[in-house]
Amino acid sequence: MEKVIAEMQDSDLKGIEYWSSTRRNSSQGSRTTREEIEKINQWIQKPSRFDDFDVRSLSNKSHLVVLALYDITKELKVEIAMKPALAYEYLIKRYKIVSATKKSFGETLATKGNKKYFEKTPEGLYYLTQEAEKLAESWVSQS
Repeated sequence: MEKVIAEMQDSDLKGIEYWSSTRRNSSQGSRTTREEIEKINQWIQKPSRFDDFDVRSLSNKSHLVVLALYDITKELKVEIAMKPALAYEYLIKRYKIVSATKKSFGETLATKGNKKYFEKTPEGLYYLTQEAEKLAESWVSQS
């Protein structure tokens, strides 16, 4: 205790202003950056064959995820694989009537039962399997 008091009274000792430090980029964060939001806003401006598609017709959350990943990776061809948070942000901004939360979106990607639709890269990015691509293409042909 005496050491702490001595340090507090020593005017030559400098502390660290922890409240003004920036977030360390030691690992890829799950938060969406400003640059990523700007990218999403640019993607939304691009035309897609799903523009007139009624997302309410999709029967479950895995289909919503397939739609988002297909639209980004195959339709717009702007990315090869996606962070879940980025794909979710794109989905809710492009197709405003979406019944999924960010948490359920991520859980859908991680569910073992959905391995037939989604693959994961070593970096933690997701992309569609052939089966998921065929499913999304069937929606385009129906609309």
